[in-house]
Amino acid sequence: MRYFDRRHVESCLDIPLCLELSQKAFELHSQGLVQQPDRTIIASGDGRLMGTMPAYISRGDYAGFGLKAILADFSVSEPHEGCILLYDTQGMVAVDASSVTELRTAAASAWATDLLAPEGASQLAILGTGIQARKHLQMMKAIRPVESVTIWGWREAGVRRFADWAQTETGIEIRVADTPAEAVAEADIICTVTASREPLLSASDLPEKCHINAVGASAMGFQELDADVYRDCDYFLDSRLASAAASQCLQQAKEQGYISPDDQGREIGELSPVHPVELTSQRTLFKSIGLAVQDLVFAREILRLSA
Repeated sequence: MRYFDRRHVESCLDIPLCLELSQKAFELHSQGLVQQPDRTIIASGDGRLMGTMPAYISRGDYAGFGLKAILADFSVSEPHEGCILLYDTQGMVAVDASSVTELRTAAASAWATDLLAPEGASQLAILGTGIQARKHLQMMKAIRPVESVTIWGWREAGVRRFADWAQTETGIEIRVADTPAEAVAEADIICTVTASREPLLSASDLPEKCHINAVGASAMGFQELDADVYRDCDYFLDSRLASAAASQCLQQAKEQGYISPDDQGREIGELSPVHPVELTSQRTLFKSIGLAVQDLVFAREILRLSA
């Protein structure tokens, strides 16, 4: 069985390619060309989670079966460990899941931001200080003229490490906020990449005009946004079905009447980069759950490039 490790994954996938693969994965999903059940999650009782995500892409360059199995431990600096298995006519292939997850998650946010945020958006706020905070900063800087970055995190040591890294990586002055609300007060783009179990932001915390990538809460029991955020924003999903099953804030928004129970939302894969997106609000939200089709498309592209 062939195995592609982190070093090989990162050597294959630059930011422009990650954006292209994200677009392709979301389009495949929204076109009905993917079978993917809800992810299965098993909790250990000590904070760790084991997740499995199988999928089948029915046609096209990325067609075939695949499965991601990953262990999530948010108490460590690299919280995801696992592999993506591709079942191919030439034999089974394994790809490092941590590096793919890091890249495809941040690239999904970047693709949504490129579709939804104003071209001149330059004020970035990031809630969270882990690996996704770093990847999101890199991706956002690649698609928008980021001039200012404000960060917030729970632990001072983590905040300082991220701030020092970000300063060196970008050359941009990094401002550290004392609260999530302070961090986003002047932001054009907001990325929430935490493992929070309680809402960090409510509607009253948000600027009048902004785009939000809500990423960290990808399973029930986790939540970064208060339900009232949905009251005055155009929201977009990676998957209607996955979000209905796994987004706690979306479920609460429907239960509390901020959006209609019949409102299924729009999928990011239904949007076109050629035609402007019709919006009714000056706030936009991309609620990211994470889909197996993203993992399969990225992993199969790595296999193709390694032939």
